Amino acid sequence: MAEIELHNVTRKFGNGAEALGNVSVAFESGSMTFLTGHSGAGKSTLLKLLLRLDVPTRGQVLVGGVDISQLAEKYIPVFRQNIGVVFQDHHLLDERTVFENVAVPLRVMGMADRDIERRVRAALSAVSLLEKEKLYPPLLSTGEQQRVGIARAVVNRPKLLLADEPTGNLDPDLSRDIMELFEQFKLVGTTVIIASHDRELINSMGKRIIELDHGRLMGANY
Repeated sequence: MAEIELHNVTRKFGNGAEALGNVSVAFESGSMTFLTGHSGAGKSTLLKLLLRLDVPTRGQVLVGGVDISQLAEKYIPVFRQNIGVVFQDHHLLDERTVFENVAVPLRVMGMADRDIERRVRAALSAVSLLEKEKLYPPLLSTGEQQRVGIARAVVNRPKLLLADEPTGNLDPDLSRDIMELFEQFKLVGTTVIIASHDRELINSMGKRIIELDHGRLMGANY
């Protein structure tokens, strides 16, 4: 997935409230960037635009030079196959094993069973959970559940990884571990964009920081 660009993006809701206002910013392929700002600053809205869960009221969201807000509905699932998403709440299926939770995106794609086994075990190995593939999520710690969510997000080897407050429920040590996991994926060429309000943590990572305030871009540090 090539460079991502937002050009003069505004997103207003039906009641006139403005979630984003005239935002222009670019993300280089293979980069790692943090979005920060208060609750309601526009971080989640920006991620939704990149995932094509929402479209701007004005402006363009370009991925590889293509304005994704203009994508026909039939092409959106194909576009999303190149994107992994990590949430604060893991959205794991309690009645399925760790292995099957991570396999979900691959089964949706119709991948062959032997390829699914190889991909899932590689993803679980990357998050140090291979030995727990047969367990069910309720038997895991909060940090382990979050790592399962990350494995599921990267199992299809996405070119873009979006994370929305992924460490909000974790203690500082676990939060740091999760951030270092994201950095590993960035090192293999994945573009990583993380929304977080934990300034102390993201400052410690030494990566690019983009700050939003009431939907406005306040600055980008490198």
